Amino acid sequence: MLKIIKHNLGIYFMILACLDFALLGVCVKLLGEELPSIEVAFFRNFFATLFLIYLFFKAKKRFQQKFQQNKSQIGLLIFRGIAGVLALYLFFYNIQHITLVGAFAFHKSSPIFITLIAFLIFRENIGWRGFLGISIAFLGVLFISQPWMLNIEVGFRELLLGLACGFFSALSLLSARKLKASFSTEIIALGFMIVGSIIPLISMFIGEFYAPKELDFLIAKFQFPSLKAWILVLIMGALSAIYQIHITKSFGVAKKAAIVAGVSYLDVVFSLILGIFLGDALPNFLVILGVCGVIFGGVMVIYRHR
Repeated sequence: MLKIIKHNLGIYFMILACLDFALLGVCVKLLGEELPSIEVAFFRNFFATLFLIYLFFKAKKRFQQKFQQNKSQIGLLIFRGIAGVLALYLFFYNIQHITLVGAFAFHKSSPIFITLIAFLIFRENIGWRGFLGISIAFLGVLFISQPWMLNIEVGFRELLLGLACGFFSALSLLSARKLKASFSTEIIALGFMIVGSIIPLISMFIGEFYAPKELDFLIAKFQFPSLKAWILVLIMGALSAIYQIHITKSFGVAKKAAIVAGVSYLDVVFSLILGIFLGDALPNFLVILGVCGVIFGGVMVIYRHR
């Protein structure tokens, strides 16, 4: 029994990470009752930055040496931060404006965009499984948004923002992959969190003078949180830190990274269950089929070379 547990330890940690991430989504949705998504993104990144700065000072000398050796990659580090922040903006905005499972499904479309970018820009051969996975995932997105229907929650605007979330997530992940050759995981994460704290501050500063409704996913006025909101912000910060620990341990002890990556789609299932408890409408058959399509298509893309 102990041998089986040790063999699948990476999967168990990923299941916990998925639950952490889904619960974080619950906090974002509850905070949306009084705070704009941009402000929520700021608090999430700010508290995570404090945690990462603590780790940085624990191994300051090693991090500084690595940073000095790879100064030429700072531009890519900043680009990764900007792409990641835009993805987070859109993800949090979707959580607050559509169903929890819909937002998570759009966020999980990033492997599809990674594969498309690899094929179109880097001319990487993605094989028939890659093409089939992309096609199935695209059909899944159509079933979730149902653009042929008039009275649905996911309108054309939400569809575009959802796809943009997946696209910017893909750019962020591709940049992080390239940065791994130059920087440690902690420096990459810290760089993202610092940029991810500065950009929302700029967005909220602009929002004090100019905050059009049509750009509320990019610009918003600061709202001082209530006591309930502060409690949720602290819980969200704790969940972010726990999520990072679980996902790092998951890939660290996993026998096969691809299997763990496939299990990571469980957060969509958790978000479906938790969303119903929060008051989201029960998804119809096509939405469930669409969520399954995004998950299955993403897993096919991950396993396309196997």
